[in-house]
Amino acid sequence: MSSTRAALIVIDIQNGFINDQSRQVIPKVVELVERWEATGRPVLFTRYHDYPGSPFERLIHWSKVQHAPETEIVPELQPDVAQARAVLDKRIYSYFTSEGADIAAWEGWTDLVFCGVPTESCVLKSAVDAFSRSW
Repeated sequence: MSSTRAALIVIDIQNGFINDQSRQVIPKVVELVERWEATGRPVLFTRYHDYPGSPFERLIHWSKVQHAPETEIVPELQPDVAQARAVLDKRIYSYFTSEGADIAAWEGWTDLVFCGVPTESCVLKSAVDAFSRSW
């Protein structure tokens, strides 16, 4: 991994995704972010925003993470959010919205490290999309 072209992408550590099972991850993510920042490498946070009429709402009757405070990144990470390279708002699973892809290209990031709470969906999708784009 290139130390100058690597970025940490923190995926959707938002109030609306935190529950009794995921709460234990927050201190580990805080530690990872702080150690990463100490190296001088960039951190980017994503925030997922569900919306009325989304597939989640229509197909599985899930309508969380549409409004604050559910859409906000957890309080424990707010100091890091304030100094992050960017905060990317998205309506899809992946980091690779057109804006996310543009940021990575503009910054010259070739090595992306992903962490987050929705590992079975948004983190996984972002990692798979990164792999698919690496050709």
